[in-house]
Amino acid sequence: MDHIEYFKLQAKNLLKDYKTRYFNPKEGFYEYSPNFFDIGGIFLDLELNDDKSSFSFTLMNAQHVIAKVAGFSNWSTLLKATSAELELAHLLFDNAHKISIEEWDWYIAEAEDMNNTSFNNEMKLEIFKQVFLNSDEHRSDFIPYRIDLAKKWNSTPVNLTPNNNNLNFEEMYIELNEQDKMAAIKDHQEKGLGFSLEETVECLHCGDRFKYRYVKAIRMSPQYRSDDDFDQIVCKNFPQCNGSIIDLMPLENGNEE
Repeated sequence: MDHIEYFKLQAKNLLKDYKTRYFNPKEGFYEYSPNFFDIGGIFLDLELNDDKSSFSFTLMNAQHVIAKVAGFSNWSTLLKATSAELELAHLLFDNAHKISIEEWDWYIAEAEDMNNTSFNNEMKLEIFKQVFLNSDEHRSDFIPYRIDLAKKWNSTPVNLTPNNNNLNFEEMYIELNEQDKMAAIKDHQEKGLGFSLEETVECLHCGDRFKYRYVKAIRMSPQYRSDDDFDQIVCKNFPQCNGSIIDLMPLENGNEE
């Protein structure tokens, strides 16, 4: 099966999951009994309002959603992608329990920055194959949408550091000082990640609201560091909260409570 046919199949599976939709009168909203995807989670994250009886979801809609989940802007973009882009998207789709699209983009951006270069699609594909494809020592910070991969994700230990699988999150990281934190924030902003310093954000993990300037920045402790590591922006309540930059959402009114 070629890559286009593969994604067409995924769209058909997503549509099958949608057709399990039923109204739960006790809860007062629609639910699903899916076999392939966490369709409720997908709709929520893509802001598809499916809570009305008039909501419609066709195969064309399913193809668009699958394209988004696979890292493309839409289905037309997926169809026009190069062979290397499609193969990489296919591999990322099948290995979302190891690394999400967002994490992959950060990983590549950091690798390009460290090497002062820009990787073409063929090189990105080769990097993925070498680092992630045949290794089980990776676990995404995000639960995959695919039900089969979510099961793999749940069965994968959070920490796979050799000789110390019981290492906890706090022990693996060190917090950066204020100067290094501001450098990390600037670096993320230049990559299009994060917010202005005075913008108010809400952490989806702990629910706290604060100015973006109060986030913390962390990096792997020296004994666990590798060439692939990069400074990470996290919730200001680290380590009690493990919310990352992707869990920080801007408040529309810009006010803290």
